[in-house]
Amino acid sequence: MSKSFINNFICLFYLFIYAQYKIVSGVVVFDFPQNQISLNAAEQNFLSAISTNDWLQFVEFGVDSINKQKRLEENLLNAQVTVQNGSISHVQLLDCLPNSKAQTESDIAGKILKSSLYAYNAKCAVRGISGEKCEAYLSTKELPKGSYVYEKCLQISKDPRDGHHPFRRLLPANYKDGFYKMYSEDKLPAPRDISTKALHSSNTGFKNDVLDDKQNTLALVQWSQFIEHDLSKPVVTSMSNGYAIECCDTDNSELLPRYYHPACAPLLAKSDASVYSRGTCLNYVRSALAIDDKCTFGAAKQLNQATSTLDLSQLYGFTEDAQNQMRTFTDGKIKSTRGSNDKEDLLPMALDETHTFCALKKQFQNSTCFMAGDSRVNNNPFAIIIYTLFMRNHNQITKQLKLEHHNWDDERLFQTAKSINIGIYRRIVMNEWLPALLGRSVALDIMGQPLSSKLTSSELDISNEFAVAAIRFYYSMMPNELHNYSILNRRRSGDLNNLKNVINVLSEPNLFTLKDHIYKSMLTFTATFINNMLESLLQQRAMKMDATYVDSLILLNNLRPSHADILAFDIQRGRDHGLQGYVKYLEICENTKITSWKDLEKYINKEEIEKLKSVYSDWADIDLIVGGISEIPKTGSTVGTTFTCILAEQLSKIRQSQKDFEINKSPDFKKYETMNAAELLCANSDLEVVQENIFQLKSEKNVVISCDRRFHAL
Repeated sequence: MSKSFINNFICLFYLFIYAQYKIVSGVVVFDFPQNQISLNAAEQNFLSAISTNDWLQFVEFGVDSINKQKRLEENLLNAQVTVQNGSISHVQLLDCLPNSKAQTESDIAGKILKSSLYAYNAKCAVRGISGEKCEAYLSTKELPKGSYVYEKCLQISKDPRDGHHPFRRLLPANYKDGFYKMYSEDKLPAPRDISTKALHSSNTGFKNDVLDDKQNTLALVQWSQFIEHDLSKPVVTSMSNGYAIECCDTDNSELLPRYYHPACAPLLAKSDASVYSRGTCLNYVRSALAIDDKCTFGAAKQLNQATSTLDLSQLYGFTEDAQNQMRTFTDGKIKSTRGSNDKEDLLPMALDETHTFCALKKQFQNSTCFMAGDSRVNNNPFAIIIYTLFMRNHNQITKQLKLEHHNWDDERLFQTAKSINIGIYRRIVMNEWLPALLGRSVALDIMGQPLSSKLTSSELDISNEFAVAAIRFYYSMMPNELHNYSILNRRRSGDLNNLKNVINVLSEPNLFTLKDHIYKSMLTFTATFINNMLESLLQQRAMKMDATYVDSLILLNNLRPSHADILAFDIQRGRDHGLQGYVKYLEICENTKITSWKDLEKYINKEEIEKLKSVYSDWADIDLIVGGISEIPKTGSTVGTTFTCILAEQLSKIRQSQKDFEINKSPDFKKYETMNAAELLCANSDLEVVQENIFQLKSEKNVVISCDRRFHAL
């Protein structure tokens, strides 16, 4: 064999490999392969011969099936089986609250899914054609033209979407029937059993100092959640009349079968109690469904109510109606609760009685409930702070624009300020947050990729794997308490010259405990309190990214739940959305093959593997989010191999698709083109000092700079 032949073969081999994936600083970022399921000739001919009348009948059956649910829903409302204000279920609802547009689309998508299931059962199942094969065919079959669902699907797909697109998939859906049916707990462990055993062996629910992150501040956690709110919002299915679905009784026991809504998949604690025991049930309602632009039959597609671009839609609103609720329509400003100056303004208060922002039985009694473009603004005090900063920043920009352009009307002021605010946000996300999360070399390669006009609309959508697993990594890093560093700093500086300061140090070591303020904050928000929180966020270490959640986020035992279980909820949602097992993604991201628990030791510590073995009978069953948070962080990255891969894939697509990451170079934008995260904080608070990189702890390389000397207010 000649040397030239060998060289040519090697070149062709590497060209083939490059076509499948590319190496980004040691991280393999894939265009995940989509398995092409093929039918044999007999199966193809059989399905192609289905008559037009049959297809119309499948649709009629699907519509009729959903309509029949209305009587059940009326009975549920009469029996008051719906989410009660201030309940644990109310907290979960606010995290995935659908708007009216999502409810309408999910209703049509549900009818399409039911029609598809009728086709599968009537034609495929009886013929021995698998659900996966049947779905592959049905996903290419357009709905009958002239039918009710086709016309409604067409109307929705042609209207402005304002977000409201299906999540895309990196790997094919993993359903028992190929369409929608989740794998039951006779195959997979109960999510609540997993979350209980996801704690370290101390089983205290608290992490000690050895579990602190050695480099990242809580600002990384805070910004990660804010970015998730911008890009991803899976929402729950609602009753046809708009009411929320409840899957558990008022004492957290499982409902009797006659009260069971088809969209229910409650989180039950089965290891410590029987199914119908009191206190063993947490509400889980399956995610709302979406249509695609092709209006075909096929498997469930979950709806993303958020937009798939970095556009601050969580602040401004996902739809025009939501945006209008945030605007004052005067001088381009958005609503606020006025302080003594622009840097002391708070978010606008939620003044309606619809309980769409806080989970309180009496919404406005002894509580603080803010409003923004997203129901998740009050998720926790960390979130409230960053929404506040960007609200203040918008209004400061409009004030400056008004001084320079006396003749500009409200609309021009608002749109220009919004564009500038988004530009600042995008640059911070890509230039500062991304390197802190995935490492500088990976971030540089993502930012260095050429813009692409070839990505289809579906390729621009947010992936299921990013939305319901990888971007949720930050919950592992969230602490139980935010320490009061403002008081600690005064103590270190000797500013304890009066009895009041001494009492404060002794009585207020923490600004808050997380579990007391999730969608029900009783804190008194003032400009000073927000400054204190910012100061603490910049100095307190994040928790390590690992398979350990603090007790504010999970339940230490399976009985009598006092709050929601975030990890169990995320595990169930991954199954609801039909995600493949963790190992499938690891194999693709690492271009490897996992055949045993032993093979996982390269990616997960032995101690963590033993915990996984205690709940999973088979390594192939590990849920994506559980495997992802269990991985050893990659060098330079906050997260492990698989989450680095999934996050990089999504952020790479966002970067390739957005042509305006850099702020417009016109004079109105120019003064903001270098604004970084530290400047954003200084310009919109009364902080005296900020470290140059807010996502990392101060050090010799990350020095603290005076806001007065280095930074300027807008």
